[in-house]
Amino acid sequence: MNNNVDVVIPVYNGAQFIVAALESVVRQTLRPQQIIVIDDGSTDNTNAIVSAYAAQSSIPVRIVTKENAGLSSARNAGIRESTADYIAFLDADDLWTPTKLAQQLQLFEHTSFSRLGLVYCDYDVINTVGNPDMESHKTKLDTSIRGKVFLALLKGNKILSSGSGVLIKREVFTTIGTFDETLRYAEDWDMWLRIAKEYEVDVVPEVLVHIRRHDDNMTADNKNVFVGETTFYKKWIPILKKEKCPVPLKWSLKTLYRILMRLPKTDLIKQSLPVLLVPFR
Repeated sequence: MNNNVDVVIPVYNGAQFIVAALESVVRQTLRPQQIIVIDDGSTDNTNAIVSAYAAQSSIPVRIVTKENAGLSSARNAGIRESTADYIAFLDADDLWTPTKLAQQLQLFEHTSFSRLGLVYCDYDVINTVGNPDMESHKTKLDTSIRGKVFLALLKGNKILSSGSGVLIKREVFTTIGTFDETLRYAEDWDMWLRIAKEYEVDVVPEVLVHIRRHDDNMTADNKNVFVGETTFYKKWIPILKKEKCPVPLKWSLKTLYRILMRLPKTDLIKQSLPVLLVPFR
């Protein structure tokens, strides 16, 4: 099987978990071409840990250090540094099962789809020490999300294994561009939608990724999430209108729900109006 896969690991102050993430890549039954670690301005000893690991790794590990600019910026740096035909992302606190790359690449190589660009998978949730966290894992994989899935993905981000769960053809980024660095929320969803407009999507319906939940990566339901959601919606509403595609009513209802539950200040209500008013235009 072709092993022309690069693994991109963005990391910021990830000293606690980075070695476990690297080990889960090295243990893959399909050996990737290289591991590219993008150190997004860490202030802990992440860089030293990765450097020590790279010195004894059976798979080439490259470290790229940059100023802190967020997850999308780090992933984009990894894309620029990669040379393989396929790119897999792994967040520095997540883990892969040993057959993750092999099963996804096999699907690419034996697909019946004419323009397959992305393969994702099922996932589970682990806690800080790596034990299953059943309380945090309540969403079931929808295996019908395959093929031409753009309209289905508009209703919600159904590719739930996050950036750690996808394998993407490198040519996809040449066609549609890289991650939107202006988005601080739903940047994955934005990318999957852009891919789904041009390519087909498929899924391995097995748990191939362990998503780690801990205090540092839990998304708080606060003003930042509210602003992030509406920024995402406001990016996509003009695109959908231009293409005469209906804007999901769910977007407006979700925004209204957040307003009613949080009773935000005037500036947040103003922020949400472009989304709320879509059904009435």
